[in-house]
Amino acid sequence: MDNRLIIWDWNGTLLNDVDACVQSMNIMLRKRKMDSLSTSRYKNIFTFPVKNYYENIGFNFNDESFEQLSVEYIDLYKQEALKSPLQPRALEALIYFKSKGYSQIILSASEQKALEMQVKERNITDYFESLLGLNNIYAKSKLNNAIDYIKKSAFMLDQIVFIGDTFHDYEVAKAIGCESILVNNGHQDLKRFNFDRSGSIVSDLGEISEKMAFRNELI
Repeated sequence: MDNRLIIWDWNGTLLNDVDACVQSMNIMLRKRKMDSLSTSRYKNIFTFPVKNYYENIGFNFNDESFEQLSVEYIDLYKQEALKSPLQPRALEALIYFKSKGYSQIILSASEQKALEMQVKERNITDYFESLLGLNNIYAKSKLNNAIDYIKKSAFMLDQIVFIGDTFHDYEVAKAIGCESILVNNGHQDLKRFNFDRSGSIVSDLGEISEKMAFRNELI
């Protein structure tokens, strides 16, 4: 057994909820007679902070506040996401890391109670030592949650790998000072970003056990 920590992002990384996000937003757009989003366009404009994503779509916050739009979106998303499965081979990856004796947590921009419910509904709660969500629905930042958790843990930075699906996940890992692996089948087309590729990029979770490295040590 080894003393290492896997930090998982949730939406788009373990949970395959891209379709739920696109469908939820398209309901809002049709209601306002705005152009619908394709999955491709969604992956090319979705960003953090989420407020910027709404602006990219074309929402005018002088007409409707970001907070009002967020509440409407989350209500729709909760229903659409009930149909969202885990990403292909996600359970296989969780089982693999558990068998290695690694600690696993989820770090998410999702609201805390919503995160806990989604994980519970997919019967995978027992794989995680902690579920770290936010205390609001506006998805502003998850960096502080990560820093607080690591400070309270016994893990050194070279024992930690962050697995996510967005450039923001890469930024969080870099700010923490830990290694990162990005999966390019989530909420962003990672090809649109020009950033240091020293952290691995994989096409799906099936490649994780082959690609993961801790300071040049392959699992």
